[in-house]
Amino acid sequence: MAERHGQGRSARFRKILEFMMTPQEAELAVRLPKPTPELAQELGLDVATVDGLLERMYKKGVILPRNFQTHETFRYTRSVGQLHDTAQSLWNIDVFTDAEKKQLWGLWEDWVRTEWEPERVPKYNDQPAPTQRIVPAYKSILDSPELLPSEDIRKMVKAANLIAVVSCSCRKRKEAVVKPCDKSHDMNCLQFNRSAEYAINRGHGKKLSVEETLALVEEIEDDGLVHCWGNSDAMTINTFCSCCSDCCMMFQPMLEMGVPITKVYAKSRYEARNNEALCDGCQKCVERCNFDAISMDKVPGFKKLKAFIDEELCMGCGVCVLVCEPLSLKMALVRPKEHIPSFVAAPRSAPSPQVASA
Repeated sequence: MAERHGQGRSARFRKILEFMMTPQEAELAVRLPKPTPELAQELGLDVATVDGLLERMYKKGVILPRNFQTHETFRYTRSVGQLHDTAQSLWNIDVFTDAEKKQLWGLWEDWVRTEWEPERVPKYNDQPAPTQRIVPAYKSILDSPELLPSEDIRKMVKAANLIAVVSCSCRKRKEAVVKPCDKSHDMNCLQFNRSAEYAINRGHGKKLSVEETLALVEEIEDDGLVHCWGNSDAMTINTFCSCCSDCCMMFQPMLEMGVPITKVYAKSRYEARNNEALCDGCQKCVERCNFDAISMDKVPGFKKLKAFIDEELCMGCGVCVLVCEPLSLKMALVRPKEHIPSFVAAPRSAPSPQVASA
């Protein structure tokens, strides 16, 4: 099973799979997507027993059904990234004890930091174009008349047929081995449409209304998390991530290894600008920025240090604007609408920050 994900030589990845599946469950997984009666015959089990084992593996996040309502035709997770997300998003899932969940997250953290990140992150330097895009906090650009539908969180949420929220796999992995992230929200990974259907059916996601979703988005923004989704003008998305540089499986290693964030994430069309005359030098924006784009500099004519925005590093997320009490920070539109690529249906590209969609 490790070989299927290109990890046949990894003892650490094997430990993850051994923790998540019994030998009998692994025997089933390797035979998927064969139908249940055929699996039962090959393993010498009755159909009811096989059904029970498959359901347990589904709850664990190692397999997914083609149809979430009938649970027909289970298959093994298609990629390492998908397994990373499904196997660690365990809110309301009781197949593991709390102690076992923490142990599992620790195994993932060990493999990710020791093997996966050093192998995959440098390759982002060769990526021809960013697959994801930073989305400005909508409270930071409410008054912008130029806001496009595909960068307006409110419109994107309202365009979804079904919405759910799940716990952030990256954050849970970090909590297992280091001090918990100071961001208060654990349930902050929004799923839409088919991904939401999966989350609700498996049980690790909570169904949300449009109003509940927008209220949660406001809380997430107040928490200082950075919104991102696919880099196109498509109005349908599967996953809406809200990330920080402490935990994110993309932000953290890229910043640590010196790989430009822009290799994977396109900047938003907006950029933070500071009115030095209004700035009181509180430095809250410096602490808030996930990309080290803000520093405090001496400005002629002023006694206090003033916030300076590095245009090269600013990704246009807008979370700094939300904590600026003197209102000196504003979001400025600096890129044309053509900055956001037109949606073109294409084969699935990898990797992306969240790949839990089924």
